[in-house]
Amino acid sequence: MKKLATVIILAATLLVACGPTREERIEQIEDFEDSIFESTVAADEGTADQLTALYTAFADKYPDDTLSPQFLLKAAEIQSNVLHTDRAVELFDRIINNYPDFEHVPICYFLKGIAYESNSEFDKAKAAYQTFVDKYPDHYMADQTRKMIPQVGMSPEEMLDQILSDANDSIIAQ
Repeated sequence: MKKLATVIILAATLLVACGPTREERIEQIEDFEDSIFESTVAADEGTADQLTALYTAFADKYPDDTLSPQFLLKAAEIQSNVLHTDRAVELFDRIINNYPDFEHVPICYFLKGIAYESNSEFDKAKAAYQTFVDKYPDHYMADQTRKMIPQVGMSPEEMLDQILSDANDSIIAQ
């Protein structure tokens, strides 16, 4: 009986250790994405967490795969969308630190700012936006981001007042 238990434990360990192949993991992710995007019901936190787990498991298993930073970015965006700011920022930072040559690293800084801003962490949002502008001054979004920074944390009314004030100042200057 002990031999049978040992064999079963060994077999289970091997199955868990081997897990799905890269292709099976990708197919599992794609199937899950399809089921979410085909649904007319908005994804809930549980669904977001499940998909995030699939993305991060892939990146954990295949850190050098070109899909890993893409999947991590998707996971970060999902977590940001369900207002899990800490998880989103952690994933954006993972991309920034582990995949510095990934083409969307600049956007990660910007999206960190958005995540912080949506969580009313305005000082952190400004810092993330400023880092984006400082590191990528020639990025196509840098000028607009530079203009956004002073408005972080303002109410819509305050923004409108500032815009009108700036417009009046430029009319008077002419």
